[in-house]
Amino acid sequence: MGSRAGTGLLGDQKAMEAREGEERFQKQRQVLIFFVLLGIARAGSEPRHYSVAEETESGSFVANLLKDLGLEVDALAARGPQVVSKGKKARLHFDRQTGDLLLNEKLDREELCGSTEPCVLPFQVLLENPLEFIQAELRIRDINDHSPVFLDKEIILKISESITPGAAFLIERAQDLDVGSNSLQSYTISPNSHFHLKLQDSPDGVILPQLVVDKALDREEQAEIRLTLTALDGGTPPRSGTALVRIEVLDINDNAPEFAKLLYEVQVPENSPIGSQVATVSASDLDIGAYGEISYAFSQASEDIRKTFRINAKSGELLLRQKLDFESIQTYTLNIQATDGGGLFGNCVVFVQVTDLNDNPPELTMSTLISEIPENMQETIMAVFSVSDPDSGDNGRMICSIQDDLPFFLKPSVENFYTLVTNTALDRETQSEYNITITVTDLGTPRLKTQHNITVLVSDVNDNAPAFTQTSYTLFVRENNSPALHIGSVSATDTDAGANAQVAYSLLPPQDPRLPLASLVSINADNGQLFALRALDYEALQALEFRVGATDRGSPALSSQALVRVLVLDANDNAPFVLYPLQNGSAPCTELVPRAAEPGYLVSKVVAVDGDAGQNAWLSYQLLKATEPGLFGVWAHNGEVRTARLLSERDAAKHRLVLLVKDNGEPPLSASVTLHVLLVDGFSQPYLPLPEAAADPAQADPLTVYLVVALASVSSLFLFSVLAFIAVRLCRRGGAGSVGGCSVPEGHFPGHLVDIGGTGTLSQSYQYEVCLTGGSGTSEFKFLKPILPNFLAQGEERVSEANPSFRDCFEFKTRDSEHGQIFKQANLSPRRDYSLDLLQRLGGKGLCFPALLEAQGGNISRKNMAESEMEAGGKRFLRQRQVLFLFVLLGGSLAGSESRRYSVAEEKERGFLIANLAKDLGLSVGELTARGAQVVSKGNKQYFQLNHQTGDLLLHEKLDREELCGPTEPCMLYFQILLQNPLQFITNELQVIDINDHSPVFSENEMQLKILESTPPGTTIPLGNAEDMDVERNSLQNYTITPNSHFHVLTRSRRDGRKYPELVLDKTLDREEQPELRLTVTALDGGSPPRSGTVQVHILVLDINDNTPEFTQSLYEVQVLENIPVNSVIVTVSASDLDTGNFGTISYAFFHVSEEIRKTFQLNPITGDIQLIKYLNFEAINTYEVDVEAKDGGGLSGKSTVIVHVVDVNDNPPVLTLSSITSPIPENSPDTVVAVFSVSDLDSGDNGRMMCSIENDVPFVLKSSVENFYTLVSQGALDRERRAQYNITIIVTDLGTPRLKTQHNITVLVSDVNDNAPAFTQTSYTLFVRENNSPALHIGSVSATDTDAGANAQVAYSLLPPQDPRLPLASLVSINADNGQLFALRALDYEALQALEFRVGATDRGSPALSSQALVRVLVLDANDNAPFVLYPLQNGSAPCTELVPRAAEPGYLVSKVVAVDGDAGQNAWLSYQLLKATEPGLFGVWAHNGEVRTARLLSERDAAKHRLVLLVKDNGEPPLSASVTLHVLLVDGFSQPYLPLPEAAADPAQADPLTVYLVVALASVSSLFLFSVLAFIAVRLCRRGGAGSVGGCSVPEGHFPGHLVDIGGTGTLSQSYQYEVCLTGGSGTSEFKFLKPILPNGLVQDTEKLVQNSNCKSSLGYMNRRVKK
Repeated sequence: MGSRAGTGLLGDQKAMEAREGEERFQKQRQVLIFFVLLGIARAGSEPRHYSVAEETESGSFVANLLKDLGLEVDALAARGPQVVSKGKKARLHFDRQTGDLLLNEKLDREELCGSTEPCVLPFQVLLENPLEFIQAELRIRDINDHSPVFLDKEIILKISESITPGAAFLIERAQDLDVGSNSLQSYTISPNSHFHLKLQDSPDGVILPQLVVDKALDREEQAEIRLTLTALDGGTPPRSGTALVRIEVLDINDNAPEFAKLLYEVQVPENSPIGSQVATVSASDLDIGAYGEISYAFSQASEDIRKTFRINAKSGELLLRQKLDFESIQTYTLNIQATDGGGLFGNCVVFVQVTDLNDNPPELTMSTLISEIPENMQETIMAVFSVSDPDSGDNGRMICSIQDDLPFFLKPSVENFYTLVTNTALDRETQSEYNITITVTDLGTPRLKTQHNITVLVSDVNDNAPAFTQTSYTLFVRENNSPALHIGSVSATDTDAGANAQVAYSLLPPQDPRLPLASLVSINADNGQLFALRALDYEALQALEFRVGATDRGSPALSSQALVRVLVLDANDNAPFVLYPLQNGSAPCTELVPRAAEPGYLVSKVVAVDGDAGQNAWLSYQLLKATEPGLFGVWAHNGEVRTARLLSERDAAKHRLVLLVKDNGEPPLSASVTLHVLLVDGFSQPYLPLPEAAADPAQADPLTVYLVVALASVSSLFLFSVLAFIAVRLCRRGGAGSVGGCSVPEGHFPGHLVDIGGTGTLSQSYQYEVCLTGGSGTSEFKFLKPILPNFLAQGEERVSEANPSFRDCFEFKTRDSEHGQIFKQANLSPRRDYSLDLLQRLGGKGLCFPALLEAQGGNISRKNMAESEMEAGGKRFLRQRQVLFLFVLLGGSLAGSESRRYSVAEEKERGFLIANLAKDLGLSVGELTARGAQVVSKGNKQYFQLNHQTGDLLLHEKLDREELCGPTEPCMLYFQILLQNPLQFITNELQVIDINDHSPVFSENEMQLKILESTPPGTTIPLGNAEDMDVERNSLQNYTITPNSHFHVLTRSRRDGRKYPELVLDKTLDREEQPELRLTVTALDGGSPPRSGTVQVHILVLDINDNTPEFTQSLYEVQVLENIPVNSVIVTVSASDLDTGNFGTISYAFFHVSEEIRKTFQLNPITGDIQLIKYLNFEAINTYEVDVEAKDGGGLSGKSTVIVHVVDVNDNPPVLTLSSITSPIPENSPDTVVAVFSVSDLDSGDNGRMMCSIENDVPFVLKSSVENFYTLVSQGALDRERRAQYNITIIVTDLGTPRLKTQHNITVLVSDVNDNAPAFTQTSYTLFVRENNSPALHIGSVSATDTDAGANAQVAYSLLPPQDPRLPLASLVSINADNGQLFALRALDYEALQALEFRVGATDRGSPALSSQALVRVLVLDANDNAPFVLYPLQNGSAPCTELVPRAAEPGYLVSKVVAVDGDAGQNAWLSYQLLKATEPGLFGVWAHNGEVRTARLLSERDAAKHRLVLLVKDNGEPPLSASVTLHVLLVDGFSQPYLPLPEAAADPAQADPLTVYLVVALASVSSLFLFSVLAFIAVRLCRRGGAGSVGGCSVPEGHFPGHLVDIGGTGTLSQSYQYEVCLTGGSGTSEFKFLKPILPNGLVQDTEKLVQNSNCKSSLGYMNRRVKK
């Protein structure tokens, strides 16, 4: 109801406000119309004019507005006068005290108006109360404060020296920002003899300076002229500005290049690298620029010169393009031409002389080579070869040699021919192949050598029988193998080759004829692989011996044989067989056991055997089933069945035991046996104690326990000692294994171990083969044989056979005794001494020239042996020198005979007849063939062939004289006729006759010449010559040119006889008439018929600068929108020049433009594009006039004008200038002027017309005034509580296209009136506080808000007096007056005070103050601060509570009930009951929730009569509190005595004593086994580390067995490694083996069974773990 009433009142109030607002609006509209009419009337009046000179100081007096407006000072101040200028910058301000209008800052006319005259600034005087605008304007007068300024401090003019006097050149004008008489008036120039200044008036009144030439310029006399140009204005005193005019005199091409020397002579080594500098030619030209740029090129150069050299066109460096060869060409003559950019040139000659170097190694040409000889041949000629060297002098002299350690030697013959001959008969088994290196060395500096490798093969003879790699082979095969199983291989080798080395294998007949060898084993004849043909049975056949044979396929065939021993390995294929007890269904085995038997009594023993051997025959026993588990046990290793504990009367008389017998094979096989046991009382009844004395032995039990414990400990330590001893022995043997090949005594040692350490005395690894005996079940060493690596063994055998005294490998090198040239270095092993015998053996071989053996890296200690070696070498040298002299004399006599000469024309076909050698040599065809005639040419290329059937010498291929000899004449080819039997050389020569088979060829298909059009007639221009590879009269003879009117050609001869053409100018060239000419030059040789070659001559006529640039238009007019983007091209100017090249290249530039134009436009000097570099502004400048100059490369120029009209676009949004603003305004003030502002738009026309508006949902209106002024007025009284702030957006929009608008945001704040009381967020508050709180605890907060603002909204909180005057509220609760936080002043007690209610008030700080109130309810929460209190039984020391319980009470009999209470509430008062202590636990119990004490079981006579029970009563608080109570219970026999058991049954508990003994024994056993497990684990880890020591560096104890041997075969007593896991049961106090499982190597078995899990397993023990090392 209240809310609806409030809503109705609010609606009435809004209606009233709406009516009042409408009335106010009518009144305001009338006032507004009045002010508009008044403003229009005032605006029609003439504006007031004021003036001031520019640069007047700030604060200077402009005018007095009091006089102008006719107002007094007070009246003017009351009306709120204000000066409003266009834009946001206030340049004037008003002094309200004096009424003076003053300058607010210095005014700069040039900045405000630029070149516009007059310069006027409009402004308004605003009177606010009442509103009135007064128009005025201020004129700024110019003063002479700017000097004329040249935009460029340096003006550069480029004028050609060919310009005639009288020519005029426009110069860049100066700029002066002043106007009128203060602007620029005249120019002057510094005095000079070449130029004077002429002034010219432009149509717009601008004075332009012109520079006029008075005297012809000469660049060689003065290349640059500097003048000072001065600009003067008309001010008083006048101001001036200067610029430097730098005149660059442009060159014309009137100087030809000149070389520093006309002849350059250089010497170049022939080994100069490609790209190296040969020489540098240098020419100079007095001209500059392109005319002074010199380019170098070859002139009349042959193709050889162009392929060999290149010249840097810029630097004149002469560089090598290909390698020089002294042997081909010794000298070069190069003509070099230097040409400038204008086509003028100069010439010089470079003479290059090539110096010879030793850059050609000797060449070896093999004529005859026999690559394979039988091993029984002696003194055989293996090869015939010749050596040559293209160098000259010592560089061309040679020596030849081969290695000393070969059974060959060299024999020199005539004309640098040699033969390679065997020294003795060769043995293929010693060496089947010889690599012979023939070394040819010249005598130049440095010495060069050539090596040629020859491989000589020695053919084989079958003289070696096959040899097995071993004399005997031991193979292993597991029984039950699959048929055709590969069991091993034998191998034999034959040192012969080919068929003689092919080995075939076969089985030899066995010694025992009864042995069916053919049905057991077979062998592969090709590779020696052995196969088992059928399955073998270890129990039937344990070993097999036979012999195999190896036969080669030589003629006659040779053979050898070897022994093969095959050992059959046992497999687990026989299950255990039980011998006792016998297993037959008719008479089962029954064993009698007395009931008085002690634990461990032997009941029986299971006896079983296994047909297998080794570990497959190891048996273990296990109890599978029993009538009463835990009564009997079986020993795992001997099958003894014993009692596990004392027997009792309760044990059954008959027992059936099922035992499992299992072998240790893989997989294991087993058999089961059933044993019947009968417990009897008689049977030699031992002494039994009386029943009443049964408790006496308990005194002896501790001693028995100690004995058992001691026995178990000693047994365990003994077993550990045995295992430790075995481990130590194994480790010691492992350490001793590093000694090497010592003999090992027989013992139990696995024979499948391999040395993998390699760190003993021997420096190589050994493999030991061990055979095992199996007669007595032991394994012993039988053989210990080192097996060396094949490569080492073979190498030592060969060396040992060759030289018995050989100790190791060696190193040596041979050195030329005269020149120090190293021929060979062989490095076989740098670690050992030399074998002197081997050195002596190798040192006996001779060379063509003596060589000195020099040992390197060895330790030869006997000096006399070295001296004997040197003496022996000297003797060999004397013998070789004698043989050398003999061959030299023989060669000289043969060389002295005249060689035969033949001739043939080049290009003859292959097979052309040259001569008949048989006639020339005086031999018949048969003799020529019998003597092995052969034609040998220099080099590897054969030009000739000999027909042995006719004796004719024929051409082997076409001969090209130019390819063979080049320009050399005559062209000779030298060759020899080799007669081998007997050896004879005949020297011959063939002259190749030239034919005219080559035409003259120019090096280029087209020549390009550049000739200046001003070149005078008679000028000669050398042309490139042609090349003709023919010689003498067939070579080039004459040049001709196609007929033309400008040129003719002359034929010139060089010093070397070659001819080249020269072009002579007959008529002046004109580029404008004919810019280029194409002529054909023809070269003719003297052959018959003559051959010719042509080249096109392309003549480019070079231009001179005789044409000025001309624009296509003298005036360009364009219209550009002012919003065109920056970098846009607005116009492109274009000029053309009839000249070409640099003279025709035009560059564009601005001419006489202002700085504003330079800042606005950019001219591309290449394309003539004029681009914008800043935005145009129609409002600032609407027209630009730009002068453009086009200048060519010679300095001539043309002019054009570009007029740019800027077209206005609506690109300026309206501008709003805020003059005054009032904020805040009180909420009760209607029709208040909030703001006064003006709007403006820089655009023109519709683009500059504007309209102004605000939002419709605000209580404000806009009122327009004069000259685009507006006022913002409130429409009615404002209410701050409804809206405290108004964000008003004033939108000003122009009428352009597109329309632009400006928004201005005004924030109007409404000031507050205190008309709202504070209001709580809730009418009531409920707070919670836990009892026993700390004093001054913050328990909660109240909050009230006030919609007013400022001090009217600040709230103060207070506690109101309680309704109950007895309530001490001030001592219980307090409140924070600032934030309403409530605090408990003291600790509250739930048991005393559970709830509290009071009221709080909230008061604001307005005037008058308003307030409100709220209810606060505080609830106290309970805490667990009271412990339970026991009501019954009463707890006092004088009379303890005793309850009587009959002994015949049933279980659950109610003894008593504990009654307790708790002062707390809720779950803190929930009580639970618990029995803490009792005289006999388990006899009584208490119910947790009601405290009832009841009996838990039947009472007996053994229970004590008195019982004391301690009970705990605990609450459910956090933390819980408790109380205890003691209850005494007395057991009585009276009141309804129930039935009780007989007294004699009380003796039964005596049977529990053996159980205690068993527990003690079990504890001792488990402890001992645990200690043993720890020690065994340590031992196993040590053994593992000892095993790893064979690879690493672990030290092991010494022993009789090498420690670096590792089990890899698994052929010992156990065929694989085992790890035993033992689990001990603790249920009955006995300890038994539960599991026995082999752990196989990973390489043999991967899918082994998982260990059976047993819930009674308490610990596991690993006995041994051996890992296979591979």
